[in-house]
Order: sequence, then C-alpha cells, then structure tokens
Amino acid sequence: MRTSIIGGLLLAGAAASANAAPVEYLGNWTIASSQPAPWAEANEKPVASDLKALIGHGVIFRTDRIEAPPPLGCRKPHYAIKSYEPDMLFQGGLTDPKPQAASLGFSGATIPTLETGCEGAIDFHFPDGNTALFGLNNRIYKLVRTRPAGR
Repeated sequence: MRTSIIGGLLLAGAAASANAAPVEYLGNWTIASSQPAPWAEANEKPVASDLKALIGHGVIFRTDRIEAPPPLGCRKPHYAIKSYEPDMLFQGGLTDPKPQAASLGFSGATIPTLETGCEGAIDFHFPDGNTALFGLNNRIYKLVRTRPAGR
C-alpha cells in the first residue's frame, strides 16, 4: 500500500509539472480576430476604435518590454506564468466557466496564463503554444504566433 501511495504522489507531481510547463510567449504575434465575450450583452456593439487599433496589428513580447498598440504595450513587464482554472480566465468573467472555456478552445483542468504585471492588468491565456486569448471591453481577442523569439 505504501508503494502505491508513493507512486500516486509521483504521478500527481509529474502531472502538475506537465501543467506548469513554461509557455514560450516571447516573440512576434498578430492579433488575428475578435469575438464578443461570453459575458457581454447580446446587443452590445464592439468599440470600433479597439477593433481598428488591434485587429491585424502585431504584438512583440520581449524580455524587457511588450511592443504593441495601446493598451497592450508595456515598458518593464514583470512576467509570470500561472496555471488558471476556467473560473479564473478573463479575470473571472466567464459566467459558465467550464463549457465557455471549452468553447473558446481551452482544454484540461488548468490553462497556462501569462500575467504581465503591466498597467491595465491584461492577461494572456494559452489554449495551445501558438494561440493566446485576452479580454478587453467585453471582447475576446485572439493572438496567433508569427515568429518565436530568436528566429
């Protein structure tokens, strides 16, 4: 019995390590699209200036700054990768977290999230290694990787 408990703890530790694998966020990304956030009112119109300023524009995550249109750009970010459960995504904005997270492309019990430590507190949630989502003004924006750092 003691061996099975130790084995179970080792497996749990390995699973936790797999979920905590570092997200490779440094490099070039493009804001590809936007959709209404699940918590937005059905008839709510998007902020046209946000769409124009963000969709199709680049975001470059560098070690010492984020080069991007406002409000995403940031000098001296304090990056931290966290594992969020669905109820924590988009600052807790999902009204029915698990199914809404799944409909946005997230799978698993935890989602890698980049906290930037920048003004505005916009977090980037990663459904996979080449896609990130962030929320702004009742919209969900999708970033796609265009070039990893160093390439």
